[in-house]
Amino acid sequence: MERIIELKSDIWQVDLEERGIPGLTAGYFLKGEGSSGWMLIETGPASSAERLFDAAISIGISPRQVKHIGLTHIHVDHAGGLGVVSPYFKNAQICVHPVGKRHLVEPTRLIEGSKAVYGEKKMQEYGKVLPVPEDRIRTVMEGNIISLGGRVIEVWETPGHARHHICFYDHQTKGLFSGDVAGVYAPHLSKLLNHPVIRPATPGPDFKGELMLQNLYRLARSEVQNLYFTHFGAASPAKLLIELVTGQLLIHMQIAKDYLEEEDAVNKLGRALQDEIKKGLGSSITEKKIGEGMVSNEIKLLLDPLFDSADGLIIDLKKSVNNHG
Repeated sequence: MERIIELKSDIWQVDLEERGIPGLTAGYFLKGEGSSGWMLIETGPASSAERLFDAAISIGISPRQVKHIGLTHIHVDHAGGLGVVSPYFKNAQICVHPVGKRHLVEPTRLIEGSKAVYGEKKMQEYGKVLPVPEDRIRTVMEGNIISLGGRVIEVWETPGHARHHICFYDHQTKGLFSGDVAGVYAPHLSKLLNHPVIRPATPGPDFKGELMLQNLYRLARSEVQNLYFTHFGAASPAKLLIELVTGQLLIHMQIAKDYLEEEDAVNKLGRALQDEIKKGLGSSITEKKIGEGMVSNEIKLLLDPLFDSADGLIIDLKKSVNNHG
């Protein structure tokens, strides 16, 4: 797979090779009009920083030309590398939701929470999370505009996956840099099976199902035509993909109800969700048969995090039961 892909309308997709694995996490460089500079969306983890720097050099971007860095949210696979990346792109203003700002300036709680979710080994693979100077950060909310000359990037607040989740809407391409709100997309599996392969991302502890559904309904009724997934890559038509992941989310939320009162509910639900995703892949597509490579990486991306997703579903469901009890 190409590590750097030039998309239409001056957008470059960069495979950040998260933890050394291709096809898991993407960052995007957008070129503004005239001398207005560039915007980077998503830094990935700290261990991906060198790949990002190499990509900028390959594209022909000097560090001083990057004027904005946009983060859809501060989970370490999306933003853990900011403290390493921001000194390199020293002219860039960092755009993040207000709730995420304090964890970038003082990342102790972010690091502790991430270790609880991912474990010590995976956090070491992600690399060290470094603090960011407060004066580099611009907090952005619904409707705020990031100007790249005549190119308009609009901020949409899209909580659900995390309460500080935002998306960046590029008016020029009618394209949405969707973070995790529209789920996880598998481009090679989609091509192999000749239909879109996608799943929702619902990790604990902050996942809120009703909020995510509201935002998916919003996206489905918007003018968005292209999606730029962090996990992974550019895809269209947006409406079909959004409707598919919305349906899956509703099914996953319903399945979770069957396990709420079970002992070891998260692990049992995680296995049930894996079975559900495998049904969509079909019996002919298994890791054993395909071996290594991009399709194998995508299957792992679809299946392995489902225990984290199960945790989020159970936590959200328990909160809902308690609130209505």
